[in-house]
Amino acid sequence: MANKTEVAKPHLVRVYELDAFERLLRGIRVPACMITESHVVVDEQSVLKRLNALTIGGPADGNCCSCCGVGPFTTRAKQTAHYKEHWHTYNIKRKLFGKPALTLGQFNSRQDDNSSVSGSDSEGDDGGTNPVSDLFAAATRHCKAFFTNRYGQVFCVYRCILHHKKEELSTDGDGQNWVERCTRLSIPGYQRWAVLMVSGGHFAGAIFSGGVVVLHKTHHSYVTRRGQGQAQYNRDHHGNAPRSAGASLRRYNQAQFLEHVQEIIASWAEDLKGCSCILYRAVGSMNQAALFGKNSPLSRDDFRVRALPFPTKKPSFKEVKRVHETLASFEVYDSMEIFQKALIASSTKPAKQTGSDESKKAQKSPSKTINRAKSRERPARELPTQLISSEDEGPCFIDLDTPLDWIKTLSEQSRLGLLTNSRKDLINDTAIASCRSSESQDDNLPEHKEQIRKKKNKKKAEEGRPTKKGQPKIPASVQKMWTLIEDNDFTSLETIIETWEGDDLEAACNTQDPSDGNTALHKAAIAAKGEMVTQILTAGGDPCVKNHLLQTPYAASQDSDIRVLFRLFQGQYPDKYNYNKSQIPGPVTLEQLEQEKEKKAQQKKLKRQRNKVKQVEKIKTNKYLQLTDTQKVRLDEPRCFLCAHRLPKPPFEYDKYKFCSIRCLQNHRNVRPLHMSA
Repeated sequence: MANKTEVAKPHLVRVYELDAFERLLRGIRVPACMITESHVVVDEQSVLKRLNALTIGGPADGNCCSCCGVGPFTTRAKQTAHYKEHWHTYNIKRKLFGKPALTLGQFNSRQDDNSSVSGSDSEGDDGGTNPVSDLFAAATRHCKAFFTNRYGQVFCVYRCILHHKKEELSTDGDGQNWVERCTRLSIPGYQRWAVLMVSGGHFAGAIFSGGVVVLHKTHHSYVTRRGQGQAQYNRDHHGNAPRSAGASLRRYNQAQFLEHVQEIIASWAEDLKGCSCILYRAVGSMNQAALFGKNSPLSRDDFRVRALPFPTKKPSFKEVKRVHETLASFEVYDSMEIFQKALIASSTKPAKQTGSDESKKAQKSPSKTINRAKSRERPARELPTQLISSEDEGPCFIDLDTPLDWIKTLSEQSRLGLLTNSRKDLINDTAIASCRSSESQDDNLPEHKEQIRKKKNKKKAEEGRPTKKGQPKIPASVQKMWTLIEDNDFTSLETIIETWEGDDLEAACNTQDPSDGNTALHKAAIAAKGEMVTQILTAGGDPCVKNHLLQTPYAASQDSDIRVLFRLFQGQYPDKYNYNKSQIPGPVTLEQLEQEKEKKAQQKKLKRQRNKVKQVEKIKTNKYLQLTDTQKVRLDEPRCFLCAHRLPKPPFEYDKYKFCSIRCLQNHRNVRPLHMSA
């Protein structure tokens, strides 16, 4: 096969890179391959000229073929048969590429049998090539528009960011509309784009202003099984919807997903109004219903709403940014010749596969359909080979892990009574025996192994020895500060702090004791000296340093007042340290502390009042229980005659006695029967 011609790769210029983009737009104009003739009709001759360009033999009615120039047909069957011929198909494809149709004689006299139906070859009526028509066909049918500038460069831009597909700008004779649409992209207001993507229960959307993300949102719901999206949709909408729990869950999630996406788009309504271009990817009616459903601010009739012209991956924020980067990138070619080669190379079809490749594809077996309702079949596995040994009475099974001389070893062990139940022991014994036999064969091998063993032992001994590192020397001033902190007679460090300067003071406060790893702040917090803790924190003591027990000064202190000082310091200097590492629960102010004290005092007061009420109630209950039933009846207090609890509104009663429950009534009857007087 012939090697493909190498095409130079273009360099990219982004729309939001204003300096490079404005330089690219200098002297912008539309190349000839992008301009078509104007549709303005001036006289009768232009009309006949356009009609003759469409057909070979002039205008034709419905019984003639306007492409091949034959007819009229006498019957409908002859007309249908003509449309099925290779000649008609070939002429249609030539017409799509802007080439004239061939007569039947020209079609039959062609010598290239491989291009019988292909309309993409470059033959004309005279068998020559027409690169101008090829370039025109590729440029007009491409998803990008092309421009040139004063430097001779050619750059490409996606049509979807210039115009809607219903706006036919290609009919403009001088290309002014194209130039105007492209130059206005340099205005920041026209660089505000929205990208929305919906597919398979995934939603991703973002609004960009130049190269900056202004707003973005992603959402995902389980609405379809993997690889079963279209089949599931067909079953749900053609009366064969499954009724399983999973299917019901997916249908419920689908409805919630549509509602959630519509709420997101409705909340973006004001932001979408300021976008000059809204690009979307939503394949299928269900995905489009999420974007263009009821009460949606988006409409398909809006010329700002345009579909993406290239395939995309699963919707995600990363993919949305990639799509925006692709749309905002202009491909720039240094010359028209390089651009033409690249354009024609991208529009030509790949070469057909050879016969050997086709035969390989034909040899492949067709893929089997997988029935997911049935469980997978387990493949049949071969059993180990069974052998009968002359030295062993029972059957012997051989597999890959079995040593070569295992039958003899097994028979010897059984003769000596050393046979074990573990097969691993047998394998290990065989391996040791083989090693011993190999050592006896080679005389020099033991000495070599002994040297290697000694070297390994030396290395292990060296690695096992703890490395003696000299302990860092602690300055006398730092040791003096630690002594003052641990001394109970001293409560302030003003005298010793004044002797240090800024950096030395901070280093002294954060020096760790080699024995336990405590800093001066640790020691002051453990000793519960609040004034020293405040002075060290102000001088630069770091509350995030941990000792050998992995404790910060806050965690090492057990005094509640000292811990409050750390929280107060965090409230005064919130940005001085990374307090997430200091294990301090959070900042606090003096006002908050006073409020907490008042709240606790009020809670204690209410608790004391409740206890007093309970005590009074307990005394009354005890007095009531000491009364006889006759006294209780005379007293007429709404209490149970048995347990003295408060009576419900409809009390349980018999005779003159009232009770709070059926159980109290029954117990009272058992204790005092009816025939006994109170």
